Amino acid sequence: MKRAIWTVAAAAILTTGAFAGEAEKDHYTHLISASLFSANNLYLQTGWYEMGAQGTGDKPELSNANFVGSYYFGEVGDTWRPFVLGGFGFTKITQDNVDLGTGNLGNVKLDSTFVKIGGGINYNPNRNIGLVLGTSVLHASTDGSYSGSDPEMRKYFGKDSDSNVYDFFGGINYHTEINGYKPYAEFTAHYLSIDYDFGIGDTEGWNADVSAGVYTPTLTYWMELPVRAQFFVAANFLDNDLSDATGFDNAYHAGASLLWKIGPMIPIFNDAFKDTELAFNLQGTGGDNDLSGWKASVSFNIAKF
Repeated sequence: MKRAIWTVAAAAILTTGAFAGEAEKDHYTHLISASLFSANNLYLQTGWYEMGAQGTGDKPELSNANFVGSYYFGEVGDTWRPFVLGGFGFTKITQDNVDLGTGNLGNVKLDSTFVKIGGGINYNPNRNIGLVLGTSVLHASTDGSYSGSDPEMRKYFGKDSDSNVYDFFGGINYHTEINGYKPYAEFTAHYLSIDYDFGIGDTEGWNADVSAGVYTPTLTYWMELPVRAQFFVAANFLDNDLSDATGFDNAYHAGASLLWKIGPMIPIFNDAFKDTELAFNLQGTGGDNDLSGWKASVSFNIAKF
């Protein structure tokens, strides 16, 4: 099977006469930032995802298995709906034959385990408009592995580390209903602060998520519970600070989901979770710098509308 391709231009950020260890530090920052962004961002998370390269060479491979959920208090259509979100996951990024301009430095691997919590408020001034404001924090513990003889590479990649992502976000969505179909469009702006280990300075910047799609009416029933579908397209746009850290400026996505309304399955939770849907998702991704990949995922949420 042809593997997805993700080109990392780490060497391009180096300058002649760089201080000893700066290249290795920058490369660590580059790889861990891409890993953290994939775990935190809506359209690069929530399931199994891979960005890789053909063969080995100097192109890193990223895979993760992430599980997130959200709960909206109140009823669908309420003016004010507080919500909480949370999740956990695992991210692995590997690279063979690392070459920062001085020859083969060996192989690296960063295995991360993370947890994410957050919440906010959803305000619906009318039946078609929704506004959201919230915040979240993601903490990642990373087990580093390095096979090679470069002491600076070992300093960053051969030790355990801890990182945090602080996300402050706000957005707007428009949704309506036409003959049982529910089209929508959303825009969300994020201000991210990434806190690294090893005394590396933080990265702060903006990214925007844009998406549009449609929910279908009930298509079928499974165990006497309704199943509907969702089709969507989406995009992420990163400012210069975040794109320098992660290695790409933009990413584009298209996908589909089957949503199974499982809330009534457990009577004791029927009132609180009656709108809960279990979603099975499939998504493809492409972007600049040869960013590409795929995601097959399982998630759950309280239906927004």
